[in-house]
Amino acid sequence: MSEDYKCPCKEIDPENFLSNEEVLELLSKKDINFKEQDYYKIFNCIHCNACGTSEERFLLKEKFLKHGYKIKGLNQILSNFEKFKSPFIHNKSRVKLIEGIPSESNTLLYLGCFTTVKTPKYAENIIRYLLKEKVDFCLLEDEICCGYPILCMGKMSVYNKFVKENLQLFKSKGFKRIITVCPSCYMVFKKHYSEHGIKVNYFTDYLKPADPKKKGNLIIQHACPLKNGEIPGIADDLEQLYRESGYNVLDEVPRDCCGFGVGHQLRVDISEAIAMRRMKDFTEESGYIQNLKGVDNFITSYCPDAFWVLRAYGRKQKIPFKVKDMCDLLM
Repeated sequence: MSEDYKCPCKEIDPENFLSNEEVLELLSKKDINFKEQDYYKIFNCIHCNACGTSEERFLLKEKFLKHGYKIKGLNQILSNFEKFKSPFIHNKSRVKLIEGIPSESNTLLYLGCFTTVKTPKYAENIIRYLLKEKVDFCLLEDEICCGYPILCMGKMSVYNKFVKENLQLFKSKGFKRIITVCPSCYMVFKKHYSEHGIKVNYFTDYLKPADPKKKGNLIIQHACPLKNGEIPGIADDLEQLYRESGYNVLDEVPRDCCGFGVGHQLRVDISEAIAMRRMKDFTEESGYIQNLKGVDNFITSYCPDAFWVLRAYGRKQKIPFKVKDMCDLLM
């Protein structure tokens, strides 16, 4: 397997980075004498999919946990999943009800845990946009987590439980299509539910060039798992769509990771270091950005986690861009 890829975890914490070859070698061994400090190596991954061995790294985490090691924060997250069917201490959606959503449809718009709790306005604007485009869909009153956050922690049995529970729910509701707004949900649903006749789309499939045209400079923080293989060409396609909408897309900025894939829930130190470094790319000091004065400057993402990072960590680095979601930029 090729080792020719750019990994943000390797760049931030090279001493604890495992190559593809090392991951596969560890998985092939029946008996491994793990040590407690191996946690820093095995969980040194934010699952951006650049390496191509995300699934193998899930399995390696599972193998480590089966040795009985205690990981700070894991029991609390497992408790949250048991009580709230979510990685958060509650799963109460903050998304405001918007007039015009059908009560029934064979298409489900699945918002996801992170979106409903952390970035509700992001979700609300997607709903408004789809309604404007006359896309038929309905919402669930109470969603069950797709399971991906717990998969990234190596708890395969819990993940499989959530996959099965969601499938039963979706089939009982008669859903033939699911539109997701989160890369994690997209990957899980596409992998497990397509064989059951449920089609899976990402919300960006429904975006159209703005009319009338917009103005301003724009940076798109891309969703790494989708860009790195799940939806080939999505980065180029979306940048072109926003050019057609009138924006000056600043494509000189590297398409690097923001650091907050779901893997951030345990190795928070890695995620925060990657996020802070990534935000520097959006400052004039980086050398990628010039002549920002005199026009509106926007930055966006089609991943709710990355959108949250742009707001939270962009503020810390004082990036000279207004954070706006993809649909707001088109409406």
